[in-house]
Amino acid sequence: MVELGTQNGLFTIIARELEQVEARLRAPATESRGLLAVVVGHGLASGGKRIRPALLLLAARACGATMNGRHVELAAATEMMHAATLIHDDIVDNAATRRGLPSAMARWGSHVSVLVGDFLFSRAIQTLVADSDFRIMGAFSQATVSMTAAEVLQLQLLHDLAIGESEYLEIVTGKTAALMSAACRAGALAAGASESRVEALAAFGLNLGIGFQLVDDALDYIAREERLGKPVGSDFREGKITYPVIHILRRASAGDRALLERLVEQPALTDDDLLPLRDLVERYEAVPATMRLVDDYLGRARVHLELLPDTPACQALHRLSEFVRERDW
Repeated sequence: MVELGTQNGLFTIIARELEQVEARLRAPATESRGLLAVVVGHGLASGGKRIRPALLLLAARACGATMNGRHVELAAATEMMHAATLIHDDIVDNAATRRGLPSAMARWGSHVSVLVGDFLFSRAIQTLVADSDFRIMGAFSQATVSMTAAEVLQLQLLHDLAIGESEYLEIVTGKTAALMSAACRAGALAAGASESRVEALAAFGLNLGIGFQLVDDALDYIAREERLGKPVGSDFREGKITYPVIHILRRASAGDRALLERLVEQPALTDDDLLPLRDLVERYEAVPATMRLVDDYLGRARVHLELLPDTPACQALHRLSEFVRERDW
């Protein structure tokens, strides 16, 4: 499912390689048996946008690489790692859906799902070991550490209206941006790029990832469920205090703050319960405020591309930052 590949030709330049990635991603399921094969196939099929492998491939090409099987293998490992984190996230969140489909957690329970997530992580590690570049292994291992630490911090701060912007950004950076940054770094390293270009692309991926997650957090309050692929308002229902709410808390009257405190303490929120929250989001212009921060991070991302030659791959990275800003899913 290469959804972005059809988005106005965004990834035309790497379309062939993305198709090869898809073929490589089918291998863990076809090489497995029984329930493992079924759940692995489900987890990889519901990954969605394939941004992370695309970032690796575009970073490599932007650094002058001639695409080969190595880049495809590394890109597939990146997506396997991402799919594993999504399966684990759904267990932690007890999420019923993923990309509009029943989650592995909902269909097969936590026992099976956690093991399948571990299996996909392990298959990704096998690929990285076979590649044998310790710098690339280091990039992905650091991303894994960051993702895990961010998940624990998020759990620690659930329902906590005292969360600050710095803590929120620490969570966002670890959960989402770290793997995007690692993908860009790995692509540049696989291309044999100079240290300055490796660091520039890693920084591009980090800032793009922060902007990407901020857009997600805005969409949680304004998107349509059929486009978002999960119930709108899921973050607040799960106790996650994201940037739109942080923005409201900075400006809220005593009465509005008390309303938020009552809502966050409710054990189970219905759609009707969320109506006052949506009113606060609109009155305090929380979504436009979030999008201004998105523009800041995406602007930082594009600055790092200035160190690269103006090639079709670099232009595709620029267009990807625009897509992240404008998407509604």
